[in-house]
Amino acid sequence: MVFNQAYAIRVLNYSVDELGTLTFINLAFLAAGNLLSPTLLHRYRDRRVSLWKIFASLNIVSWALTGFSDLVPGRYALYIFVAMAQLSGAIANLAYSDTIADMIPREESVKVFSRVSTLNTSSALIALTSSITLFSIMGPHLLSYRICYTASLITALASSTLLSMMKDLTRRSPIKLGVSDVLRGYQNIMNNGKIKNYIVFMIMFTFFVNLPAALWNYYIINIFNGSETWISMNTIAATLALSIGNYILSRVYHRIEPKTVLIISIIPISLFPLLFLISYTMEYQALLNMFSGFGWAAFNLIVGIYNLYIANVNERIYMLSILGVASNLAAAISSKLGSFIASINLLAMQSIFIASFIGRVLMYVYGKKRLPNI
Repeated sequence: MVFNQAYAIRVLNYSVDELGTLTFINLAFLAAGNLLSPTLLHRYRDRRVSLWKIFASLNIVSWALTGFSDLVPGRYALYIFVAMAQLSGAIANLAYSDTIADMIPREESVKVFSRVSTLNTSSALIALTSSITLFSIMGPHLLSYRICYTASLITALASSTLLSMMKDLTRRSPIKLGVSDVLRGYQNIMNNGKIKNYIVFMIMFTFFVNLPAALWNYYIINIFNGSETWISMNTIAATLALSIGNYILSRVYHRIEPKTVLIISIIPISLFPLLFLISYTMEYQALLNMFSGFGWAAFNLIVGIYNLYIANVNERIYMLSILGVASNLAAAISSKLGSFIASINLLAMQSIFIASFIGRVLMYVYGKKRLPNI
């Protein structure tokens, strides 16, 4: 997934506007998956772990297949693989979230999820270290990408095998829903002032964060004259910070007030796009990603807690669905808008990073005033 855009640039020769379309598809199909999920999950809620297994496996295999898009005639295979990955990933994530929220008590959630995140990021560090070694030795050639994505496909198949062993420790009864039932569920969520303020915050924050979503790697490769090694180092630095941040949070979870942690985490996240423009070496970028990574560790963890526990058990699926649909549509529109403006010239591209910085700061102010605590 780290090399998704770099592969599109290097191997498929995508322009910045095509990268914008790719990012739009990435996010729009997440929204579509979240729109389909409530009806599907309620109908088969007694088999939600099976849904998790099927769609999560399709998700990771599709992501691995993106690296073979050049073998398919035309320029749209990458779009199709990404669309499949994101549609299935959205459904899998909702099935996972509904299952895990019933398994983990709210008072244990910070401790458990921070430890899980530490394991996830440690695994990612191993993968990223392997990939940076590969690209350092072989360079940014097609064979490097082929080896990388072949390893990814093998790992995806192995992961699917492990996932197939998962069992549902809790059971919920299936419910047949019509369109009117789903719409009524959405309406009930938006009538809840606490949940509504949180959803509005997440939609607006997601919009501003994703304005430069299609531009980071393009800017590194074409403006800073960076390479895949640079991209890997950035991701390693951010992942290391995430891992350390999650470990620290797992040790102090009993002292955490969710809203305070969430608001403070926005500060380093807000500064990132502004500092990115002046971080013109790989070393500066690595330090910047470390700085931002600590903020994202706290932000992602607390948002995960909000997502699972801000709504009651009967409203949870609707809340996760409407949040997924709205925030991913906002992100898709934002990224496409950003790439469209950025394609004008370099100054326009730089203005997108500055606009993202300003928007994130505004969301810090909004969140401090309007976000509920849980």
